[in-house]
Order: sequence, then structure tokens, then C-alpha cells
Amino acid sequence: MTQHHFYQTCAYFTAARYMRSIERVADATFAPTGLKPAYSYIMMALEDTPTMTIMAISEQLGYERSTVSRLVKALAQRDLVQLATAGRATTVSLGPASTDFLKLANQCLTAFGEQTDAYLGADKAPMTALLTKNNQKLRQQLS
Repeated sequence: MTQHHFYQTCAYFTAARYMRSIERVADATFAPTGLKPAYSYIMMALEDTPTMTIMAISEQLGYERSTVSRLVKALAQRDLVQLATAGRATTVSLGPASTDFLKLANQCLTAFGEQTDAYLGADKAPMTALLTKNNQKLRQQLS
């Protein structure tokens, strides 16, 4: 019986397998925030640009618009963000409880970077650069 080659050569399968592994590391590292890492990344994007639309967050982070909408609603319930309607768009800005959360999220991001540096070594930087470059190529093809 022959073995399929997708275990090593399929971009979808290998990326999804890697994602499941790295997600376990990220979930553990960001656990002190009490939320999944995606929430921290939204908050840190808002730290960089204090007011953004849901669409802008979606485009910047590569999440589906509906996912961002769901996540920011949960953040708003914790007073981490404030939502406002501007025509058909919803704007998101940092909320009153964001300062302490962002301090912790940034600490988790630093720890995550250190942990993945230790796990992946010299392969991390070129792999991350290649993933970023290839993601940009795919997004251009799909838009």
C-alpha cells in the first residue's frame, strides 16, 4: 500500500497541523488573560490604532468579519472595548478596563515570543517571514 504524500507536501494539511500545535502553545501562554489569544491580538491592534472599524480589524488580522464582530462584543461586555455605530460600520475603541488587560496581554505576547524562539530556534524567523509572504500572495489571489 502506498502512502499519500500530503503529510509532507500539502500546504493546507501541513499548515493546519502546525496551527493546531502552535495554538496549544498560544492558548497556554495567553491563559492568564482569561481569554483565547485572538482577543489579545484584537486588543493589541487597537493599542496600535485606538479606533478601528470591525472591517479594518478583520482585514488587518485576517479574521472573518463575523468572527471579529463576535469577539469584540465579548470584549465590550468586559468593558475592554467600546462599540459605536457610524452609519453601517461599527467602530471599536479601547474601553475603560483596557489598560490592565493590555499590560497582561503584552506580557503574554513577550512570553509567547520567547517560548516559540526556544521551541523553534533559528527556523522561527525565516518560517514566519515565509508564512507572512505566502499569506500576502494568497490574499492577493483571493481578493
